[in-house]
Amino acid sequence: MLPSTYLPNRERLSAVMAVILLAYVAVRFVQVPPLVLNWEFIGVLLPIRLGLNTLLAVLVAGLTAAGADWLLRDHPALGERTTYSHWLLPALTAWVLALVLSNLPFSGSWWVAFLVCALLLLAILLAEYNSVAEEGRLYNAVSMALSTLSFILFLMLAISVRGLGLRLFLALPAVGLAAFLAGTRLNLLRSVENWHSLQLLGMTFLVVQLAAALHYLPVSPLGYGLVLLGALFALNNFMANLNAEQELRTAAREPAIALGVFLILAVLV
Repeated sequence: MLPSTYLPNRERLSAVMAVILLAYVAVRFVQVPPLVLNWEFIGVLLPIRLGLNTLLAVLVAGLTAAGADWLLRDHPALGERTTYSHWLLPALTAWVLALVLSNLPFSGSWWVAFLVCALLLLAILLAEYNSVAEEGRLYNAVSMALSTLSFILFLMLAISVRGLGLRLFLALPAVGLAAFLAGTRLNLLRSVENWHSLQLLGMTFLVVQLAAALHYLPVSPLGYGLVLLGALFALNNFMANLNAEQELRTAAREPAIALGVFLILAVLV
């Protein structure tokens, strides 16, 4: 009989968590002047500021992806399968949490947020570890939890991007990358062997176009995030319904209702 839960090696898990959390804390005590890259595109000067927070977000995402792979290598049910699908959500989580923590004032509330982020990252690593065994008793619950967390992290990223007031050429790649990573993880949770890359690229393109349209409108960060989340949720469900061979009208009904609900929420806030 298969075990109901799997737990990663404690020493490996402790090492991964310690390195990531240490990076989050260390950046608060290091002051480095930002590097400004003057990039010219079709005659337009686009200055890109690479600060320590930006580098931290990229570094922590890479470290978390590598740590997730290291944890999964000793999973008894992994076999000869690859682990790349299990890197996506941990890396996205570490990236988003780095953005959130780096833009909070360093006070008592920062340490509370730090603790919450640590618990969230730990929960995602444990959930990803248990999602390897598709025949396990907890797979459906873990899959649902990971799907929900994918949407929550995308919402957090969208709100952070809007709240930081990033320029369009910086905001759109961030939103697009987050939408693609979240959509890919949701796709692979439904069907591990079928990665619908063209559908995911199309979905990402539509979300990015919507983000571009909202960029110069007087929309609050929460409203901006809710509209983009609604689009991601609706497009993801529509894609899943089409892949389940539903008729076009039937496949579009539920996503359209969900998108309408998110738009109403965005207007109300």
